[in-house]
Amino acid sequence: MSNTQLKDIIGQAMRLNMKYYSGLFDVTKDYLKALQGLAEQGIAQDTPAKPSPQPAAPAIQPLILAAPAGKVATASFAVTNSTGQEVAADPELSENLKAAGVKAEPTGRMVGKGEDVVFTLKGKPTGKMKLDKDEHGTVSIRPFGDREIPVVLRRLPPAAKPKAKKP
Repeated sequence: MSNTQLKDIIGQAMRLNMKYYSGLFDVTKDYLKALQGLAEQGIAQDTPAKPSPQPAAPAIQPLILAAPAGKVATASFAVTNSTGQEVAADPELSENLKAAGVKAEPTGRMVGKGEDVVFTLKGKPTGKMKLDKDEHGTVSIRPFGDREIPVVLRRLPPAAKPKAKKP
């Protein structure tokens, strides 16, 4: 083999080695970047997350008992017995609703575990109630927790009488 051929072979070997190590360097660099990204994700997941604030219990919409004076107004609500035992369910009305004559039905009903029951409130606005002043109070079923449901007794204006048609 001549000297020039040997120089060419060694030169080609050196170029191939440089390409090989350059490619190996690029692959290693990409691998290390990916490894760094995974490590950062792992660290972020391992740090204890700040407890997110618990959403407030949704506001309970009031039951509206609305009717003209002397007419009966009704509103109903349902509850589920989640106490795990049969209990007597008596709706408890606030004193001002009792004084306004609001009644709850049924009373003293035995409710089995997991059973749903619907209660109805009845009230009759009087002529003494002002049209622009509502009577506010609450109703609760104690065996099912201390949750109180707002209740509004409202006197509506009398129904407009239809006008007679002129012939």
